[in-house]
Amino acid sequence: MKPTIENVSNQRDFSWRIQRYDCCDAQFDWHYHFEYEIVLYRHLNGKLFAGDYIGEIIHNNLFVFGPKLPHTAIHQGNTDNPNNSTYILWFSQQWINQLINQFPELNNLKSLLSRSIQGLQFDELTAERVFQLLQAHQAFTPAMGFSRLIEVLVILSEAKQVKRLNTYSLPKIEDNPKELKLVRKISDYIELNFRNHIQVIDLCNEVHVSESTIYRLFERHFVCSFSNHVKEFRIGKACELLINGNTSIAVIADLVGFTNLSNFNRQFKQCKQMTPKQFRLLFA
Repeated sequence: MKPTIENVSNQRDFSWRIQRYDCCDAQFDWHYHFEYEIVLYRHLNGKLFAGDYIGEIIHNNLFVFGPKLPHTAIHQGNTDNPNNSTYILWFSQQWINQLINQFPELNNLKSLLSRSIQGLQFDELTAERVFQLLQAHQAFTPAMGFSRLIEVLVILSEAKQVKRLNTYSLPKIEDNPKELKLVRKISDYIELNFRNHIQVIDLCNEVHVSESTIYRLFERHFVCSFSNHVKEFRIGKACELLINGNTSIAVIADLVGFTNLSNFNRQFKQCKQMTPKQFRLLFA
């Protein structure tokens, strides 16, 4: 099964982000991204898939995944425990490289970042230290969040008990720079124009390739058709608006590129197995 590309952020200058998720029934979402990811599971049981690695998830499991390492997790057992949660930190390659260049004191992070391409698991004591730093993250100012992220990275770089999830070396991250550049250009174009009626020929003209190349890139990197990807992107934008404001559903439908409200409701339910109104109520 080919992994899909996950867009960690729609910001062009994305640097880092800390997020906490309450546990819910998870589907097998085999994916990778261009950012580094630190993930901490609290009071959870399940299965972790990372590269060729398959293992158990238990309480206080802490992992680091490097860019382009395919991974996913399946939660099992009791998901009603209010303590069930997942903490995730993402940070971009460009941001961390610039930081290391500016501050030589962080040179030890280079080894951590290099090894993370194979996937890393840390011991329970390290996981608990990281949890203590992150548990109140919703009250952090941006400066405090930045400070805690650096502290987490330092702790991980100095940890003694570290398990590599894959013994083999993954291909070079930029194994096909030309193709990855095209994928990023396509993603950027869709992000800027998703409200409009986009056709494959528009992408061809934007990135100067044939239609067959566009179809091949979508099959390889998005694992869905062009039209489905645009639809799912629009639904994702609608979810952001539903969660983060009180804009009416009819207006949201128009803002994300659906000219017909009935079609928007139908497509949303198909993607999320619930109506936009039901989705909004989950976060009320």
